Amino acid sequence: MQPDRKVRDSMKMFEWYMKKVLIILSILCCGSVFSLYAQRTYAFVERDSTLLLDVYQPTESNGYTVVHVFSGGFITGSRATQWDAAYCRQLAAAGYTAVAIDYRLGLKGVGNVGIGNLQALENAFYIAVEDCSAAIRWLVENASETGIDPQKIILEGSSAGAIAVLMTDYSRCNQLPYTSALPADWVPAGVVAYSGAIYSKQGKVRWEKAQPAPTLLFHGTADRIVNYKQLQFGKLGLFGANALAKRFKKYNLPYCIYRYTDLGHEISIGGPLTVDELNLFVKQYITDGRRMHTDITTKDDAYQPSEFSHKTVRDLYDKKNRKDL
Repeated sequence: MQPDRKVRDSMKMFEWYMKKVLIILSILCCGSVFSLYAQRTYAFVERDSTLLLDVYQPTESNGYTVVHVFSGGFITGSRATQWDAAYCRQLAAAGYTAVAIDYRLGLKGVGNVGIGNLQALENAFYIAVEDCSAAIRWLVENASETGIDPQKIILEGSSAGAIAVLMTDYSRCNQLPYTSALPADWVPAGVVAYSGAIYSKQGKVRWEKAQPAPTLLFHGTADRIVNYKQLQFGKLGLFGANALAKRFKKYNLPYCIYRYTDLGHEISIGGPLTVDELNLFVKQYITDGRRMHTDITTKDDAYQPSEFSHKTVRDLYDKKNRKDL
């Protein structure tokens, strides 16, 4: 079954954004830049299949590692897509060791995705956290081989990947079983989330056993796929960047948020356009250790409102569109 015209237009606009970002990356990463890193692939855990990670090591390192977790609604995606690989090369060109990881896609093949099938959603969230934790454990245990400093690992993700990294730190702080693979006393240097959220079964987000890492949030205020505010039913809730910023501020925790006015889920692919913002966050919040609250509302000309701005989570998981994701 072919998607209707509205859905086709949405997908075409999203593809246009992807091509735009890839063009920017090709300009930034052309010629000799590709010689500024070395790439190696490792197996880090056995699940139903072997999960892999790619390490992009820069020739001149700034000492930090960015663990990149890909997007795809927990249905599709890969650590090694053209976009993800190009973004990791860009990070390496900027001096970061970039690590792109696999994780299990918990909603792949699930026919009924939504609040009526909460168990499937929870499972997708939690196995992504388990796999992210296993990747971190491997990196820490093999630091001598990769040259990675375990104390300078930054977790970064887009959309589903942003949920995974935020929830990995959230689960660590609350000693939930999904992060049992994490090395004892390991703490991320920072967390960076493009259109992410935290799923909580205890009401508003609380960090009960430990403090979260300094966190950098990017979100479109019109995002209807990963809600910018929150979706809550009793104590169950998915809390987006706006809700998380309020909690960080309430508990005087270090965070930075970029709010993109009237833009939607296209902000999830903003990584290649915000390396300067990442660099500033790393310097101020991690290297200098400032406990700051930074709140920026912007209308970036690099993005334009589109049909994709108004696409909803129902559109994303509608069965008739699933094969086209």
